[in-house]
Amino acid sequence: MKLERHAKIREIIETGNIETQEDLANALRAEKIEVTQATVSRDIKALHLEKVASKKGSKYFYPESAVADKEKYLRI
Repeated sequence: MKLERHAKIREIIETGNIETQEDLANALRAEKIEVTQATVSRDIKALHLEKVASKKGSKYFYPESAVADKEKYLRI
């Protein structure tokens, strides 16, 4: 279950604009994966996701993506 959830989180992060833990939880629920905020928080930590800011707001990224896009985003 955890591995499947992590795989789905990776997919959501790569294809969607996830600004908050609530956005991620709602996206998972839309995929029929029931989660709590605490679970999402632990998953974000386990997956080493980073939240970066841009002129349009903030978004979760994998560290590699944040480094690749460092010209466009600032870490928060």
